[in-house]
Amino acid sequence: MIIDIYSHHISKSVAEILARKKYYGKGKQFPYPEENGDPEVRLKLMDKYGVDIQALSQTTPVLLGFGPDDAAEICRRSNNDNYTLCKLYPKRFVNICMISLLNMKSAMKELDRSISELDCRGVTIASNQNGKGLDSPKYFPFYEKVVQHDLPILIHPTHWGSYPLVDMDKGWRMMHLFGWPFDTTQAVWRLIFGGVIDRFPTMKIVMHHLGAMFPFFARRVEQNFRLLADKLPRHISEYWGNLYGDTATDGTIASYPCGYAFFGPDRMMYGSDYPFGAEAGEDFIRSNLKGVKSMDIPSRDKERILGGNAKK
Repeated sequence: MIIDIYSHHISKSVAEILARKKYYGKGKQFPYPEENGDPEVRLKLMDKYGVDIQALSQTTPVLLGFGPDDAAEICRRSNNDNYTLCKLYPKRFVNICMISLLNMKSAMKELDRSISELDCRGVTIASNQNGKGLDSPKYFPFYEKVVQHDLPILIHPTHWGSYPLVDMDKGWRMMHLFGWPFDTTQAVWRLIFGGVIDRFPTMKIVMHHLGAMFPFFARRVEQNFRLLADKLPRHISEYWGNLYGDTATDGTIASYPCGYAFFGPDRMMYGSDYPFGAEAGEDFIRSNLKGVKSMDIPSRDKERILGGNAKK
């Protein structure tokens, strides 16, 4: 079985709101194929590459430029539209609901609705909330509810300020290419050192792009932990068990064994990042599958990565 744990769905109703801003759409920073909203297009691609199930999520940078009310409305529409596809094709799609934490009252309301009405299998949040770190105590009620229902948290990176050298326009898209993985890394760093994981020890965190910077720099982190040992109640490596990684690295072959070395066979999951990438998103489906299958690892481990871990 192959399960795509990180497949985005930008529906027509969400696209209507996104058209107001400069980020998403034809000719903008993040063009995407509008046909991704057609379930028959998705199903045809899934069948072509043997993908049994897509976990439908939203990409958090769609919230860029929007205030709390509009961000909440984008989340509401995304979650509704994902659920509609899940109901129409219950054997092919599951719902990963997105929650904006810019307004905690509406966030908790949408989380409750997602759990009680939309068959929510996980939640997506941005790596920062308009510059506020994910370790803020104001988000603890959200984490408490998520952990109570044993839902994985999918952290999706987004833009961050204060460093103009990685600007999208003047920095040749460095924010998107390298700034985003950095922001995923800082988000989890703060969840560890900010005491969030210790407070919620069963929290499951899915780090987009195969763990961002953690797998490549794991020993660097562990060696330098001696300078921070008084900041945590246990060794930093003991927090790795809360972390999971999806394989959406755009087909970078060297990344898959690196991620496997860090996450092992039980915390690594196939993810495509569809519908972004070349060929209206088909390239990412194909290249990430190829990357997983190219690894020189036991076949049972590949089966876990391709679908077993996500199913569990």
